[in-house]
Amino acid sequence: MYRLLFQNGSMPRAPIEIDRSPVVIGRQSDCHVCLAEPGVRDRHAAIERRLDGYYLRALAGVSGVSVNDQAILEQRLSSGDELEIGSARLRFEVLHGGGTQGRRRPIDLLQVLAVIVVGLVVAGEVVLLADMFSETRPKRVKLDAVRNAATDRTSSSASSPSTQPPATAAEAPASVDHAVPAPMLREPPLLNRVIRISRLERSDNGDVATVVIQAKAQVGERELNVAAVAISVQFAVVEGPGKGAAWRNPVWLAIPAWDNFSSKTFTVRYPGAARELVGVVVRTYYHRTMQDVVAVPPTLRASAPVPVAEGSP
Repeated sequence: MYRLLFQNGSMPRAPIEIDRSPVVIGRQSDCHVCLAEPGVRDRHAAIERRLDGYYLRALAGVSGVSVNDQAILEQRLSSGDELEIGSARLRFEVLHGGGTQGRRRPIDLLQVLAVIVVGLVVAGEVVLLADMFSETRPKRVKLDAVRNAATDRTSSSASSPSTQPPATAAEAPASVDHAVPAPMLREPPLLNRVIRISRLERSDNGDVATVVIQAKAQVGERELNVAAVAISVQFAVVEGPGKGAAWRNPVWLAIPAWDNFSSKTFTVRYPGAARELVGVVVRTYYHRTMQDVVAVPPTLRASAPVPVAEGSP
């Protein structure tokens, strides 16, 4: 038994639980799971249960089926996999205990006692760690290795343009600042990813660092509203010998003409020396709502301040 959770924020639906096989997914009304999102065919894909688990397969002659952003013809599924059928995004979760209602396992007192002991030990360790790390450091990240400080911070700052909101920003990094003055917000618990970051890479050539960003638009509308798209780039840089890292002001990229269900590639050059660059965090927005976030290295994501997108509502 499993359930499908619908991830498209523009067409919200309640999760559905399924205990049958096979299950046909498509646009036709006789399909077991009907999807009306753009790009979904009449009979698009099917989920089948086999001896070794559940499988998702594209039906004959149909493309546009992905598992965890990888196009597939047939793929064995694991609980938590992200499915993409046309522009519809679903999350596959296995429900344990299906078909066992009415049967109860006998209580093992030794197992209960072991669980209680383990719980007390874990709780004690959590309290100890919380006390050790109670001091807050909101805008710093510990470096994985000791780096040399930038030798010419002043010249790098003078050559960098000032940060602008998305409506007028160019693809150029902002000036150095240890505190980000723009309004901050908390990252939403669930990202719609209608402006999805499919690739984020850093490339160093000598002491020049370049970031390449590839983003795909897949909104639940006939046409993409380019004026409502915003992409921010935040650089983390070495603050000094033996210290952590400081965050530069977010850079807002200029958004070109863009068709729905297509990808765009952006190239951003870091204005300072590559040796002082710790990493980068990129976020996408649509109608001022955060859609996706990717960090290189991934550990930077939790410590980066979150900017508020401006522009079209």
